[in-house]
Amino acid sequence: MTNSSSEAKTASPSNRAHQLFTKAIHSLHLRRAAPPQTPIPINPHSVSFAPTPTPPPPPLPVQQAMQWVTIELSGYPPQFTHQDVRNLFQGFTISPDFTLPNAVNLAYPLRTFINIAGQQEAERAVQELCSSIVGGRAISVKMVEKTGHEEGEQTAEDMANEKKTEIIRIARVSYPHLASKFLEVREHFHGIDSFAFLQARDITPLHSEPEAHMQPGEKMVKWELVASGRSGVWSWKMKDGSGRLAALKCLRDVLEMQGNMRRVWRQWEGSVRLDM
Repeated sequence: MTNSSSEAKTASPSNRAHQLFTKAIHSLHLRRAAPPQTPIPINPHSVSFAPTPTPPPPPLPVQQAMQWVTIELSGYPPQFTHQDVRNLFQGFTISPDFTLPNAVNLAYPLRTFINIAGQQEAERAVQELCSSIVGGRAISVKMVEKTGHEEGEQTAEDMANEKKTEIIRIARVSYPHLASKFLEVREHFHGIDSFAFLQARDITPLHSEPEAHMQPGEKMVKWELVASGRSGVWSWKMKDGSGRLAALKCLRDVLEMQGNMRRVWRQWEGSVRLDM
């Protein structure tokens, strides 16, 4: 015992280093010979990841509001429908909000206003569609400008002339006994009221002087009143404050109604029997 302890105490430093190196090699061999460790299972649904934020896309350019340009469509046949308008303007972007007056029940017959998207498209529509034949009629398509007072008066005059032509056409159809007569629509203004009269007279023969059909001593012709209309009957005014178109509308309605009643009366036995 005394000898062993004395040998340990007297061991040189080189021997101690050799012993430590031997223990380290032995521990390394034990670790390599150990079985592999079982990996810990990971539930992907319970793991939260912080995704990299995607930068926002650049802002889109702001689109300008669609510019609607108004054009005037006139001269179309009375049986023209909204679908006919859409077919006519096929290839153009038009607003669906438009009215379609006809010759039956409105004071603006055969005339409407269409909004087209874009100034160039409106000009193209005028160029391509104006004077097109629709229902046997040449329609008119034109730009609508910001009208002043004079242009507004000209528009009202055109409407009045168109209305007069329609009145005479109805009279020719509904009143065959006026076929040999000269028909004319005349207007009269009294205070705030407007009047329209459909008058008829004999046609002046070509071989005679006009004075031969006038009253003796006066430059007058004998007219026959066929029908009349008045703006005050309907208490109706146009946008420009004039009731002349209202009077013409009233005359047309009266003429058409009386023409229909005349046809009914002719088919009634009371129109030919002496006693009922």
